[in-house]
Amino acid sequence: MSLKILEYFNYDAKKSLLHQVDPRGKFLFVIVITCITILFRDLIPLLFITAFIIPLIFMGRFFKKWSRAVLTLLPLILLIIILNALLLKDVVSPTTSGIAIALRFIVLTAVFGLYFQTVSPDDISQMLVKFKFPYSLAWAISTAYRFIPTIANETSIIVAAQKSRGLQIDRGRLLKRLRNMIPLLIPIFGSAFRRSVQLAEAIESRGWNAVKKRTYLYYLRLKWWDYLLILFSLALFSLFLLQVIKKYEIPLWMKWHIPEKYELKALLKIVWYWIKGWFSK
Repeated sequence: MSLKILEYFNYDAKKSLLHQVDPRGKFLFVIVITCITILFRDLIPLLFITAFIIPLIFMGRFFKKWSRAVLTLLPLILLIIILNALLLKDVVSPTTSGIAIALRFIVLTAVFGLYFQTVSPDDISQMLVKFKFPYSLAWAISTAYRFIPTIANETSIIVAAQKSRGLQIDRGRLLKRLRNMIPLLIPIFGSAFRRSVQLAEAIESRGWNAVKKRTYLYYLRLKWWDYLLILFSLALFSLFLLQVIKKYEIPLWMKWHIPEKYELKALLKIVWYWIKGWFSK
C-alpha cells in the first residue's frame, strides 16, 4: 500500500461551507456519525449513511482526494469482502456482511475526511485548548498531525533512493524483506530526529511557552450554524443512545441480503465445477 494514502490527512485550505464551520461542532458530528456507522451491521442502513455523507464531501470540496484514497485502499477493501464472504459463519449472508463491513470502512474514511480535510492544525490546537487541554499537549498533537504528510513524502524519497542503490525491498522471503527494511528505518528515523531538533530550536528561539496565556490571530467563535450543527448532532446522538438501550428492530426491508444462489461461495463452486468439467473433456 502506498504511503500516498497519508496525504489524505493533509489539510487543504479551500473556501467552502464546511471550512467555515467551527471545529468543535464538526468534531461532535464526526463522533456521532462514527458511532451510528459502527452501530448498524446491515447493508441498507449503511447505504443510507453513505448517501448522507457523500453530499457533505462535495460541500467540503475534497471528493477527488477521497476517491483517490478509496482507490488506494481498494485491495484492502476487496480482501475484507472476500475473507468475510468465505470465512464468516452463523450469519444469513456472509457476502452481504462482508460488503457491509467494507462499506462501513469506506464511510469511516469519508467521515474522518470531513474533519481532517476541513480543519487546520491551528484550529485543532485552539480547539483542544478550549477543551482545557494543556497548551503544550495541544501544540504537540496539532504539530504531529501537521507533519504526517511531510514524513510520508520524505519516506517515499528515501525508499526511491535506496531502490536506486540496488536495495530489493519487494523480493525474497519474509525474513529477507524484514532485514532489507533496516537500511530504510535508519535514514527515516534520522530524518525525523533531525526535523524534531530543528523544530525545537525554532520554537525556543521564538520564546515558545514564555507566557501562560496564549494569544491568537483568529479566535474560534461559535456562530448560528455551529449551534444548529451541535443541536443536530446531539439529536442524532440521542437517537443512537435510544437504539442502543431499547434495541428496536429495524424494518425487514432494511435487512435485505444477497440471495443464497448469488453468494460468493456458491459462485466460486460454479466456476470450479465449470473449470473442472472443461479440463476433464
